[in-house]
Amino acid sequence: MSIIIDPDDTPPGPPVEVTSPDGILTARRNDPWAGVFLIADFSDLSPDPAQVLFTRVSMDGVEVPVRSGNVAPAPGGIAVAYDAEAPLGQSSAWYAYPIDWDGTVGDRSEGAAVTPPEPTPVRDVWLKALGDPSLSMRVKVMDWPELQYGERQQRFDVLGASSPVMRIDAWSLASSTVTIETDTLDERLALLRLLTSGTPLLAQTRIVNGRPDTYWVPGQITESMPDISTDPHRTWNVAVTAVDRPSTVGAPLQVPGRSYDDSRAMWPTYTDRIATGQTYADVTTGG
Repeated sequence: MSIIIDPDDTPPGPPVEVTSPDGILTARRNDPWAGVFLIADFSDLSPDPAQVLFTRVSMDGVEVPVRSGNVAPAPGGIAVAYDAEAPLGQSSAWYAYPIDWDGTVGDRSEGAAVTPPEPTPVRDVWLKALGDPSLSMRVKVMDWPELQYGERQQRFDVLGASSPVMRIDAWSLASSTVTIETDTLDERLALLRLLTSGTPLLAQTRIVNGRPDTYWVPGQITESMPDISTDPHRTWNVAVTAVDRPSTVGAPLQVPGRSYDDSRAMWPTYTDRIATGQTYADVTTGG
């Protein structure tokens, strides 16, 4: 049977929420923060697992642990994690492993795959704070001119020989200087809090920009102000050094916009919070 496609039809977007075929793992996009909620339900196991390990497999085919899911507690067999580090604009699949009270790791769940959206211009670079995701923000990068890969070499001149002896080690990850622009005083304060938070940052941008996801440690920060004193615009030159992905072991569950402080702003007391009737999963994932 022929399938007729109307060229004027808008193609469907990628799914916002997917549950694995075995019904165990749900992956739900959190588009405002370019992250993914993960909920694993192993309540059918007997006994319930003590913990759950969450992992992600992206287009490179490498399975890596999720930061807040290595490992996550599983009261009643249900565990929650949040992944702020998944590649943007491409599909990743998530999995969950139940861990018994004696430490035995059970069979991996089937996968659930979603595609976190890329940032749109002009603020098309995400800077994500690993230690406090609520500090993360999209920024307007004006210049990202070069990447410098430092060498680690030693030279030994040999008497009577025209050629030196060289000891060569691995090159360092790239360092760079990035120019960022902020438009308002609120953006200025938010960026300064982010850059000086003392936590490594994950820089992510659109695939077309040709810059791979990179973990940064900010260095010297230079803030330039316009000639007009009342103009809130600022230009920032930030020295950054690339580092390996920081360890995920024991990292707590941190969800932007869902901290105790955020909850207290709407429900000042535990009585107010309990009166909503929401479950732990509702509070952490918005389900």
